[in-house]
Formats: sequence, C-alpha cells, structure tokens
Amino acid sequence: MDVLFHGVRGSTPTPLSNFLKFGGNTTCIEIRHPSFQLILDAGTGFQNVEILGDRPTFLLFSHFHYDHLQGLPFCPGLFDPTRSLLISSALVNKAELRETLGQAFKPSYFPIPLFEAFSHLKVVDFKDIKKSLRDLCEITSIPMNHPGGAAACVLKVDNIKICVFLDHEHGQRDSDGDKELYLAAENADLVVWDGMFIDSELPAKKGWGHSSIQQGLEFAKAVSCKKMLISHHSPSRTDKQLEKLALKHENGVVKLVKEGTKLNLD
Repeated sequence: MDVLFHGVRGSTPTPLSNFLKFGGNTTCIEIRHPSFQLILDAGTGFQNVEILGDRPTFLLFSHFHYDHLQGLPFCPGLFDPTRSLLISSALVNKAELRETLGQAFKPSYFPIPLFEAFSHLKVVDFKDIKKSLRDLCEITSIPMNHPGGAAACVLKVDNIKICVFLDHEHGQRDSDGDKELYLAAENADLVVWDGMFIDSELPAKKGWGHSSIQQGLEFAKAVSCKKMLISHHSPSRTDKQLEKLALKHENGVVKLVKEGTKLNLD
C-alpha cells in the first residue's frame, strides 16, 4: 500500500520558483491499496492524481475551504466516464455535499456546472463509503477544531493505521477537541499533521484552525506513532525556510513532507 502526496501546501497554491522543492499545490493525498483507491481532498494537487480503472475509487472531503476543493474539475481522469468516482464527506450528508460542490463549481464561479459536465460522479453518504469498504478496511472520522468544521480520517487496513489530521487547531491532551485524536493515533503507522504554523506564530493566529510543527513533534512523541509527515505548509513559507525548519525539527519519526512523496507502508 502506498501513500502519495500530490499537494502539501495550505490556503493557496504557490507556483513560484522558491517554493517548488516542497511543492506549491494545495492539499491532496492518495492512499493506493491493491483493492481500492482513496483520495483525501481535492486541492490543486488533485490534477496530478491518476484515477485507476481497475479498483473502486473514493474521494473524501475533510471540509470545503477552497484549498481542499479547488482542483476537483481539473483531474484528467474525470473526463473518462468509464472511471467512476464515489464522492463523500463525513462533515455533511450527500445532499449537502452535492449542493456545496454544485454551488462552488457553477457559473459565474466556474464556466460549466460540475455535475452536468461530469455526470458519472456519484455523491454518497459517508456511511455508504464505510459500507463499501467494510470487507477491506475500517475507516472512521473524528471532528476537528477548524472554522466551519473539518473531519479527520482514520484508516485501518492490513494491520496498518493511518491518521490524517490536517486543518486542526491543536489544544491540550485532555481537551475535548483532542482526546479522540490522541486515542486514534496511538501507535499509528502514519500520522499526517497540520504544520501550517510554528509556535511563535500561534498567538496571532488563534482561531485560524491550524497547528504548529512543534506541536506535531510533541503529539508524535505522546502517541508513539511510527512516522509523522507534516503537511499543509504555509503559503508564505519558502523552500529555504522549510529546509531550515526541517534541519531543526526533523528526527527519525517526524519529517516535513514534500509534494511528490510516495510512502510505502507494506
């Protein structure tokens, strides 16, 4: 099973020369299992996803801020009507999700209506995704602390546990908003962490719905995860600045992830 990072930038894409080493596309993570393909969020990195035709493909939205959905209609695989895609979110039901996506991609915001252009897209409730995958894996969601809400993804498959905790404002271990995250991530094989900020930036960004790199280090130690990849890099953080932070904070468990990273968890 592979985990591919097609977009690791937060808030807005940064297609500039001094951002390209870590990558400028916004959030999109693919989990490629021999029996299914699971895509988490459709930021601009979604344009680089190959929708596989030989296994079921699912797209889950953690929430609907632009950096997590703006790449949705730009994936070349969507133009092939034989490659079906089930779309869902643990944050809302299927009617609300279809309405949200339809509103985001319609004239005058977008040249063509999304669901008329891609009629083979099917929007379903999160419980239907769980049902479709129940013989292959266990997938659950946890509410996260983010303006407007966001849904964490916890995937257990083949004795491997993956936790994706992007767009979460970290609190304390005993706070109601974090208890479930600590429990879910205990001994996880991979935690994907929101490292939008560094600690010195947190006071001015209170309520923005993001965590820090240093908080990730503390969390990884507390839950004894095997690997943590820090993502959702600030759109103002250059390659040089991220390299400096990596030199200071990376260790045998925690790394700052780069766009294009492919991690094998077999």
